[in-house]
Amino acid sequence: MVGVLIVTHNRIGEEMLATAQAIVGKSLTNVDKVSIPGNLTPDKLGLYADKVKNSILSLDKGDGVLIVTDMHGATPSNLAHYFAREHNVQIISGLNLPMLIRVINYAEQPLELLAKTGIVGANKGIV
Repeated sequence: MVGVLIVTHNRIGEEMLATAQAIVGKSLTNVDKVSIPGNLTPDKLGLYADKVKNSILSLDKGDGVLIVTDMHGATPSNLAHYFAREHNVQIISGLNLPMLIRVINYAEQPLELLAKTGIVGANKGIV
């Protein structure tokens, strides 16, 4: 099963995951989240980089990890991209509730397909 890592500013990912799981009525067993402070200082960057790396390592059971970030080009996304180079990872940015619900509902899909499914959910949720 693909691991899912949610990397966002502050507690956006935690709250979004709790809401999605409540709506769907089920939870992912292979999911983790890393909350990065919006006012992160350079001296703390290594701490959060380690959290992202360790989460990837613990989530990847052989099928890879889908990383979902809140905003492309920001610190959470940049950390995800840094570690993606050396791991079986797909990254999608622009986290919204429809995206996360799709990922939860189709968590058994292979990594590349799950990433595409998440993007479809995100796009269809924007009207």
